[in-house]
Amino acid sequence: MECTAMEHYKIEKEKNRLWLTENSYAPLYELKTESIFAQCNGYMGVRAVHPFLSVEESRGMFLCGVFDKAYENEVTELVNCPDITWFGIEIDAEKIHTDSTKLHSCTRKIDILSGELRLFYVFELSTGTLVEIEVKRFASLDNKHLFMQSYRVHICNGIGKNIKITTGINGQITNSGVSHFHSVTERVYDREVMESRGELEENIVTVLTACTIKTGTVAKKDFTLKRRSIYGIYSFTEENDIEIEKAAYIYQGGETEDCRARRYMDCFKNTGYQKQFCMHRKQMQNFWRKAGIGIEGNGLEQQAAISFSQYHMLGMTPPDRAECSIAAKGLTGEGYKGHVFWDTEIFILPFLIYTYPEKARQLLMFRYLGLEKARQKAKEYGYQGAMFPWEAAKTGEEETPKYAALNIHTGKANRVWSGIKEYHVTADVIYAVEQYFTVTGDREFMEQCGYEMIFEAAKFWVSCAKWDETEHRYCIYDVIGPDEYTEHINNNAYTNYMAEFCVKTACRYARQLKEGGHKECSRLEQRTGFLEYLEKFEEFLSKIYLPKPGRNGIIPQDDTFLSKPCLQEIEKYKSSQVKQAVLLDYSRDEIVNMQVLKQADVIMLFDLFPRLFPDDIVRKNILFYEKRTLHDSSLSYCVHAQASAYTGDKKAADRFFKKALFIDLNDNPYDSADGIHSASMGGIWNCLIFGFAGVRFTGTEVWIRPCLPENWKEISFFLTLCKIEIQFAVSEKRIVMEATKELKEPLYVCVEDKRYTFVRSLELYRDTGETKEWKKKSEDVSLT
Repeated sequence: MECTAMEHYKIEKEKNRLWLTENSYAPLYELKTESIFAQCNGYMGVRAVHPFLSVEESRGMFLCGVFDKAYENEVTELVNCPDITWFGIEIDAEKIHTDSTKLHSCTRKIDILSGELRLFYVFELSTGTLVEIEVKRFASLDNKHLFMQSYRVHICNGIGKNIKITTGINGQITNSGVSHFHSVTERVYDREVMESRGELEENIVTVLTACTIKTGTVAKKDFTLKRRSIYGIYSFTEENDIEIEKAAYIYQGGETEDCRARRYMDCFKNTGYQKQFCMHRKQMQNFWRKAGIGIEGNGLEQQAAISFSQYHMLGMTPPDRAECSIAAKGLTGEGYKGHVFWDTEIFILPFLIYTYPEKARQLLMFRYLGLEKARQKAKEYGYQGAMFPWEAAKTGEEETPKYAALNIHTGKANRVWSGIKEYHVTADVIYAVEQYFTVTGDREFMEQCGYEMIFEAAKFWVSCAKWDETEHRYCIYDVIGPDEYTEHINNNAYTNYMAEFCVKTACRYARQLKEGGHKECSRLEQRTGFLEYLEKFEEFLSKIYLPKPGRNGIIPQDDTFLSKPCLQEIEKYKSSQVKQAVLLDYSRDEIVNMQVLKQADVIMLFDLFPRLFPDDIVRKNILFYEKRTLHDSSLSYCVHAQASAYTGDKKAADRFFKKALFIDLNDNPYDSADGIHSASMGGIWNCLIFGFAGVRFTGTEVWIRPCLPENWKEISFFLTLCKIEIQFAVSEKRIVMEATKELKEPLYVCVEDKRYTFVRSLELYRDTGETKEWKKKSEDVSLT
């Protein structure tokens, strides 16, 4: 059955094109559309604003790694850089504006497969003259510094006697009113190339831009400097068709010499929009060949939503810099100040680990570069080892503000506890390290970075656990789990199990290094003292309290959750379009003392450790906790979908998955206004691969447990295992695997407790008889 979650946005399919379309000028949806239609290439992200000034707009260009703290009491944030998208047009002394000029039609659409944005307008001037305007844009994947635009003006019923088009670089852009650039200088080279250089405390952002006239003859060309801005003014006379192409080259200080950048500008001007787009599109096609997911039987709207999530996954991934990571809003808006959370390691990294492992390594290097700051944070709070920040920017320091905004009624600010109490982020990072090593076998990374991170994190957990003399066990007190509606709790199930995993991983590697006489053992011992901690690790593992299912099969989320009263009118808040609407009626202190969840910690645990508990226990807990979950977190639906699929509950998995698919594309105009939800997009991939296809890799074995929605016939995709690409085709009736080359060591494929050897190709089919058993068909198969 086709999902009809979208009303405002439409899907248009053409040959090699898949358009997400907005068919009207809709100020109510303006901020949302700017975010979800943004063009991003990992280095830059440009919001999809209209070329003309609009009342409701929020212009934004964000560069990966460009952070700054404007004032001492401000938070370090991703800097909103100069705008390059504005075009002003004046025809016979009448200026065109989306909000004041009569607008006959307006279409804004993005091709999900190429990332090209197109905007079409038909305006009517006060004289009755009709003007068509078409704008095209893309952020190049072929050259990460390049942003191209094409701007065409056609006068339908006459000739413009005097037409002025103005465009350039607007350096007056701020982060919600806060300006970060200490100084901005502008100049023009050879009456062609405009340049703006903005200086930050620790960086310089340089923007070069130049325009090429494709049709029409320029009667006059002027340049004007305004405060922190520079513009070119192109005048035309007696014209009815004008086309201008604008190339912008953006870079950070120290990356490229200025003269080299100007040479690039000449190259871009000479090759033009279309040729640059062809080179960009070729790179996009390579991405889809490697990362695309094919689903036979899926509806167009759902397929578009899946492709949309993958487009943004590509666009938010830094190109080649370990100093950067992925923010909660990617590069599409100012939300969460551009900070990095646990979302990256738990929800986004799996896609990269299995598809672009070199990118996953780079993101883990970001955490390693912040290890010293994590050590300092642990020491500050009286712990040993490393305590990773809840919010990170660039240096690895904790960036979570200590206090929230002032309460407008009391004049007091509430304490923000997440930076202090969400301990689980330290284990989340280690979970990602271990997953990366399991899938890639990258021992060099482990020797240089991974082992050290694991040992330091394990030291933290051992030092923060407290001994309960009554129960004779180690407990972890006063924490916040992933569910942020329950603060200051003891023995959060997710936190305790993740801590145990972290220490168990450290213990295993410590023994291996010690017993194997590894060459890195001495260096690691000197840096971490892990051998001295080995006994403490083992004692922790033998005595850490891990919440178990009670007689009713329910795993307590924490020590007190099951004793709290339920929220009676919970369905009212579940169905509300306003996120966290419950906080409008109840205080946080009241919410903490109820059985009501923003997202369910225990279900998250099942996704990370799918074989930790029997299926019947998992099913009971999914049902129990879902009744108490408001899904106010964008991460909630994908977590429930993945867990439900793994237990074989197709209907529940499909229901949750459809909701996860449209977290950004839904018809709530207030969602996504400050940027897309990057982690939920990673969660969609996790649902598809780990949930519906049921594929898991242990390092030597591939476990497959398909659970496809009723209307899906087959799902196909590539995964990189042990540095070799393997194509999968998975359905309820057959499983096909084919490697691009023969594996050096065979893998074992486990389906319903049967084990098959895989070296190059394998096809299994389900017997149609009474047993419904999986059987091996052939060693010689092809998916192409």
